[in-house]
Amino acid sequence: MDAFRMSELYLESTEGLLIRPTQTDHQDQSNTHCSKITKFLVGTLLFSIVITCTVLSKLSLISLVSQFNKTIDGINSVNNSEAIQLSLHDRAAGIFWQLLFIILIPQFVTFFRALLFGVCGKQSRTFPWPTLKATLTGAVAAVFEVAAMTTVVFYVLPRLPSMVAIFALGGVFSAQALLDCLYLKWSPCTAWRHGYADVDEHRPPEEKGWAKVLENKLSRLVALVLQFFSAVTLAVIAALQCEPKDRFLVGFGTALSLLVLAAVWSSKVQQESHRARKMAERTKGSNIIRERERALPSAGFKSSFINSSLQIFLYILVSVLLSMNHSINPWCLGNKCTLSEAFAWTADMSSISSVSFELFLIQILSSFFGYTFMWISCTMVLHRWGLALPLYLCTPISLFVCAIFQDDLDSRVFYFSRGYSDPVALGLAMVAGSMLWIGQILTMGAFVWKKKNLILAKDAAMFLTPRYDGIFLEQYTMLNRQVGKGKKSRGTVVPIVDTPRPRTIFICSTMYRESSEEMKQMLSSVYQLASHYQQRKDKDPAYRDHFESHIFLDGGANGTQLTYFALQLFSLFEETLHVDPKVFQRIDTPYGCQLSWDVAEVMPIYVHLKDSYKVKNKKRWSQVMYMNYVLNFRVKENIRNLRNGEVQGERRRRFPTYDEIKMDDDNTFILTTDADIQFTPESAIVLLDRLDSDPNVGAVCARTHPQGSGPLYWYQVFDYAIGHWFQKSAEDILGTVLCCPGCFSVFRCRALRSVLDAYSTEVTTASEFLTKDMGEDRWLCTLLVEKGWRLCYCAISENYTHCPESMDEFFKQRRRWIPSTVANLSLLVSQALQITKGNDRISILFIFFEAIMVFSTAISPATVTFVIAAGFTSAFGIQMTTSMIPILVFCMLYALICLYGDSQLQLDVARVSIFFFSLLMGVVVVGYVINIEQDIQNVTAVLLNYTQSGSSGPLPTFIQPSTIYLAIYVLVFVATAALHPKEWTCILHFVWYIIALSSGYLVLLIYSAANLDDRSWGTREATSEQVGVYSSTRRIAEKVWARLVLCLDQCTCRPVVPTGDSKALPLAPPPLAPEAEETHFMQPEADKGADLVERGDFRLTAEVQKWLDSLECGQYARNFEQHGYFTVHLIADMKSEDFDAIGIDERGHKLRMEREAKKLPSLPIENAIPENVVSWLEKLELQGYIRLFDASGYSSKDDLESVKGLTLDDLKKMGIHRRAHQQRLLQATKRLAYPSAIEVSISQSKVIIENSPRQEVEDENEEKQFWTGLLHTTLEPMKASFMSDTELKGKLKSLRNTVLCIMLLINVMWIVLILTLKIPISETYKIPVQIMTLIFLFIYTIILLVQFMAMIVHRCITLVHYLARVGPQRETEY
Repeated sequence: MDAFRMSELYLESTEGLLIRPTQTDHQDQSNTHCSKITKFLVGTLLFSIVITCTVLSKLSLISLVSQFNKTIDGINSVNNSEAIQLSLHDRAAGIFWQLLFIILIPQFVTFFRALLFGVCGKQSRTFPWPTLKATLTGAVAAVFEVAAMTTVVFYVLPRLPSMVAIFALGGVFSAQALLDCLYLKWSPCTAWRHGYADVDEHRPPEEKGWAKVLENKLSRLVALVLQFFSAVTLAVIAALQCEPKDRFLVGFGTALSLLVLAAVWSSKVQQESHRARKMAERTKGSNIIRERERALPSAGFKSSFINSSLQIFLYILVSVLLSMNHSINPWCLGNKCTLSEAFAWTADMSSISSVSFELFLIQILSSFFGYTFMWISCTMVLHRWGLALPLYLCTPISLFVCAIFQDDLDSRVFYFSRGYSDPVALGLAMVAGSMLWIGQILTMGAFVWKKKNLILAKDAAMFLTPRYDGIFLEQYTMLNRQVGKGKKSRGTVVPIVDTPRPRTIFICSTMYRESSEEMKQMLSSVYQLASHYQQRKDKDPAYRDHFESHIFLDGGANGTQLTYFALQLFSLFEETLHVDPKVFQRIDTPYGCQLSWDVAEVMPIYVHLKDSYKVKNKKRWSQVMYMNYVLNFRVKENIRNLRNGEVQGERRRRFPTYDEIKMDDDNTFILTTDADIQFTPESAIVLLDRLDSDPNVGAVCARTHPQGSGPLYWYQVFDYAIGHWFQKSAEDILGTVLCCPGCFSVFRCRALRSVLDAYSTEVTTASEFLTKDMGEDRWLCTLLVEKGWRLCYCAISENYTHCPESMDEFFKQRRRWIPSTVANLSLLVSQALQITKGNDRISILFIFFEAIMVFSTAISPATVTFVIAAGFTSAFGIQMTTSMIPILVFCMLYALICLYGDSQLQLDVARVSIFFFSLLMGVVVVGYVINIEQDIQNVTAVLLNYTQSGSSGPLPTFIQPSTIYLAIYVLVFVATAALHPKEWTCILHFVWYIIALSSGYLVLLIYSAANLDDRSWGTREATSEQVGVYSSTRRIAEKVWARLVLCLDQCTCRPVVPTGDSKALPLAPPPLAPEAEETHFMQPEADKGADLVERGDFRLTAEVQKWLDSLECGQYARNFEQHGYFTVHLIADMKSEDFDAIGIDERGHKLRMEREAKKLPSLPIENAIPENVVSWLEKLELQGYIRLFDASGYSSKDDLESVKGLTLDDLKKMGIHRRAHQQRLLQATKRLAYPSAIEVSISQSKVIIENSPRQEVEDENEEKQFWTGLLHTTLEPMKASFMSDTELKGKLKSLRNTVLCIMLLINVMWIVLILTLKIPISETYKIPVQIMTLIFLFIYTIILLVQFMAMIVHRCITLVHYLARVGPQRETEY
């Protein structure tokens, strides 16, 4: 039984995991069947649309040229009268213009598309101009193409029977077949390099043999022969069947025009005409090799702009030249027929039939939509359904329709010529045409069928040129299909599979103090990804992507000891990752400790336990750690492995250059996650699609859903939803996403390398503190945007994260988010000119859009105040100013509380205010409902009166702007929810969002602004129980009492320290009196149970004495011993007040010992029920109190229940007065409880860790040298005493005061403007409306509608992405 199946069986017996249990196997099978059905239905739909469009395009073209030929024959007839001749001439001229515009319209589409995106667009700077040689090549090719196209359309196709003409369109593949024959070498190894291999490219070339080479070689030779001789045969037959005077022109023109088109449309010529100039390396550090690979498609837009402009001019010139040498003159029409009438643009069709114009419309529309849906099919990687099959079957189906319905369609829209009078000539022409179609399939059939691109690939990655051809729609699309980028393909269509380099994905997670359930959620997601990776490698040995998981835990190590949360993480590995907890590698590193396992035998996972005394803590520095580790160590290590041939399937290489390291950065990605995230393997993989499709994308984020329960969770469900539905979608479409959160996003390593130095800098100013330390994810994205990278949002990738469920935690979280968001947006707006120049996705309009967002946030208090006041005015008729005064007074009072009150008081006041504001918002909603009802009644009454009176003219009625805005608001939200069928239930939480509107935009905003100087993280802070400290009130009381006792007992409790200028210290403190040895600093009277205490058990250990001597503080040994700090474990838990209490008054000694005590290993007390009191005391290392507890009646296991209720007074009465022992015993009594499952697992993990061997790494080890250098330059903790914390605090307070003053000024001005600027909108009803309110509502409505339209576009992209990804196993997952 394989390991994966064993892990699945193990999951069946576990509970509480987020990995799918066995009962979902049927659901998975059902989902697989549904995916197959969906894929089939979508493919069938695309096939139907494309085949219909291509067949209609071909039939309408053939019908037009047949009518054109019939009209020309009528003109040449001598039996027609002059009036008929004139009418026929005008008809022929009209058809001529229609055919010419069928040729020109694709050129115009290409011209305007290239002009918009490649020349004048914001992104035009990313597309280089073609070289001079390429420009000349394209110009020459354009001239030959125009000449050949006009010959085919106006001379060749009209003279061929309809069925033969359909075949003749396939005669443009001879040059491509010739190129393939020339560049296909007679060597299996060369064929391997050129890509003439099966899809299973993992097989070595010697296993291919000569058979595959011969097969490809012969197919190209046969295709070349069929194409060339069939084209010549058709030319000869066409020449023999026409008038003698036209034989040379028709025969020579047919063969030559097809060969010329085949030559200018070959991949070699198209690539040479689009070869780009060398571009200077961009500020984002673009890769030279990658730019060289991207040169051909990147020059396509500007090259197409030049060529399409030239061709448009040449086609117009051709129309003039044809007037000199053709049966008709398109510029000379009859006296009664204008050009519009000849083109059938007018309604007066008395002299000209409109049938040709209907064919013209059918042809141009079917060609355009056929190409569009072929493009969509390739984007969705459904090229076989939407491209290959329709292009294969277009010619046979067109022939079938032409042959079967020829007579029926003759009297309707279509007209087909019936063929040559000579049946032998017709038969030979049909055979030659069939050979052309077979040659077409042999040349490009296999390539179009097997050639696949990446999901959501850009146009340049799918087609050589951004254009289509209306005459040769399917033939040109085949030839225009993008070829592979093999270095030795020499421009020919050789690679069958466009496979990118192997990707390396590092899953980097940051942890701090997450709960076991949160950690379990993330680890289970990692295991699912590892299992998916294993299945993929088992199914496809050619799958060469590599995944690694790295977890960085802040405070995970304390010296050589693992902390509680590190042990908690370790204890979950067996349950979630299904690894043997005893089989791991432990390495002591310069930053702490590293543990490693192999998950599912394919994906290594590394746990980096940070020691806070060796390396900087907090999330940003963990990110700096793993970015440097991946970019500056692992990437280079992979390059070395590739050189040495250590990676399977890779050949040995020369010494790689700097460009190879940069190229590897393009294929190396970092998936950042938080420790409480839940995701699926599909969610991680689809993020890579956007990065693979566009090398300018630096990061992609996903749709994040909150997890939790309660009203606050419901509020955040809607808040998260509208943030992604509107804000992120609009940013992605209009410019670039401004924040890819670190909870679940993928970053390109090349992008991170360009900003890593700036991201690793220290905070020096107050504004930098807000951008860097309070919003590290957003600041990283701001740096990427400044460097020119595009950030994207992928809606089909979903993840779930725990959200705050308590108001305190929610407020503290948003206290960080709101200022950091506003600070980063303000930075973006302030550097608008610089960013718009350096980033192709950022425009001034986008900056203006973000500036409005910042301004709307600043005036949120005033806006909410007006909303509440307006609701009270509508509900109770209270004056608006009267309603506003209490709210404004509250704002001022709460701001003062936030400025001068402590944090808990602020949160308590906020909690009470939220309750009352929620009640007020309920009243406001009722008021607005009343207002809307009045507007509806008003409109109904006016309409009724207007109808009864029979009046005419505009309606004398008026609807409040707020009613219109609310109506638009509700409609937009309902429509948006309908466009998100999987998330439509989020709209139900709109009620809670409205009720909490005032709290979120008034109370929370004031709280955030007034606490800008608060540098604490706020969430996941250590509790008193976790860190083993008393409450602040108790600490103050104990400190005061300790000082009082020390003053009374100074002679016995304080060491003698010399004063004055003498630097000599006594070797040891004076001996203490025997009766003082058991005297507690809080209990000066004699010990009542001193005779029952084993004094020898409380002597100072040698380890403590050695520690004190190393600090040159050996004179304080008796102080530690007297107060019970006789082991290093007890000293490790000491706080500042403890050192004061035992008499360490020398500031230098105290600070030194306090600093070094934090580095000592602690001995945490675990929840447990021991056998009896004796074993309990022995475990606490307080066995000296055994006799004392026994004398007090505490000895058996049953007595432990009584021990749990001991208080400080009880301990004093028992005779326990040592401070350390009192603290230890009181903490231990709280831990007398049955351990939970996780606590048992942690205890077991602790034993495993303690018994595990630690691997010593030599100083010469490269990884150790890397970490040592990184710590020295970037990550070494800065001493608080040497940091300008006091100065920074002052700057933060100054910034806070400035922000509050600005907010006050802006909101006061806004209120004054709204209240003073009133205009009567309706003369009939005299309703005054604030002009500023009207303007702002208008701007808000415009922004909302812009976001809504952007959301619709983003939903279309998401739909394409989803359909491309739907299915049991996508072949596009590399």
